[in-house]
Amino acid sequence: MELYQRLISSIENRTEVALITVTKINNHASCLDYPTEEAVVGTKLLLFSEGEVFCEQHISKEDWQPILEEARTALSRQKSKAFVSKLKNYEIEYFVDVYPAPLHLIVAGAGHVAKPLVEMGKKLGFYITVICDRPQFANKEQFPLADEVECKPYHEYFQRLDAASKPYITLLTRGHQFDVTILREILHLPIPYIGMIGSRRRISGVLSQLHEDFPSTDFHHLYAPVGLDIGAQTPEEIAISVLAEILRVKHHASGKSLREEIGHSIVYKLGEDKWTI
Repeated sequence: MELYQRLISSIENRTEVALITVTKINNHASCLDYPTEEAVVGTKLLLFSEGEVFCEQHISKEDWQPILEEARTALSRQKSKAFVSKLKNYEIEYFVDVYPAPLHLIVAGAGHVAKPLVEMGKKLGFYITVICDRPQFANKEQFPLADEVECKPYHEYFQRLDAASKPYITLLTRGHQFDVTILREILHLPIPYIGMIGSRRRISGVLSQLHEDFPSTDFHHLYAPVGLDIGAQTPEEIAISVLAEILRVKHHASGKSLREEIGHSIVYKLGEDKWTI
């Protein structure tokens, strides 16, 4: 079926799409235009993020507008949900399956931290691109789980970066000169997260150079040193701290321990051997 072919193609091309499936109709008044259940139940529509609507059956977009509006809401919130909408003199129950585009994680640099970062990021559902200018590191043998491995100069890759997908970028390069080169290309773009690894001295040097080029930039989306403070030492621990910070930014969360967030409201009742909230 063409509808399912389009759905699969959208998922493979990382295009957000919603699948609408009619599950039931309810009549609330006797009317000539009341459709038979067999004619409507099972009807499927695709709603694409750009606004295009596809259905293998002939439908009136105007009549189906309430359903399409609810589907757009579900797509924008990236949450699948069941709905009930009124069309003329009857109600339609339907389910909206949302297929969001995976978040794009770009790993610049192919060193020791990059490997566990790619492995763990893939488990979290990220679409991952590794970019490095050294062919002995930037290859699929080193990063079999990466969706893309680019071997080219950093400035060449980031000059052509498409920021429309709002990628999350981690700078794990081998020298601050590469960080400066990359940041000069992307600091002005609407990117939610740029994480840069390095010592305080290295980061201070990078920011000093960047302030000359971007005197009015507050660097609010630059996270340096990269990661949450969990005492990470090994590459694997550092990767966990970086991904935790990315998730904190993605979900607009505090990053605090849940004990700090709700612990004050949990009371242990002495003598009753139980916790209450």
